[in-house]
Amino acid sequence: MMSLFKQRIHESFALAAILAASSALHAAWIDNLLIFKSDTIAQWVTLNPDIGPISGLYVDVLGAYFTTLLIATAFWRGRDVSHWRDRVFWFFLVSIIFFLFMTLPFVYGFAVNEPFG
Repeated sequence: MMSLFKQRIHESFALAAILAASSALHAAWIDNLLIFKSDTIAQWVTLNPDIGPISGLYVDVLGAYFTTLLIATAFWRGRDVSHWRDRVFWFFLVSIIFFLFMTLPFVYGFAVNEPFG
């Protein structure tokens, strides 16, 4: 019987995908912060005026994911990357925590204002 899919995925590609997801999460919260704080950046990343700056945010995150995926895949192709497992895993967990914390409205909406007087 002919199978359409391989029974396993190479470790180097799996780690590259996890690393790319981590960098995409960082790109997402950084872009979100920049878009919220700067109207110039919000207008610059807006691809569709009906949708708003979220359209550019998604494109930026996809670009960060695929760029990191291609670079990491090219760099790790055919190599033993078992020593990178723990580092990539912890980077992914830290990325999730940063993303969850930095996208809370009271965090990215925080601003220091000058005192009245």
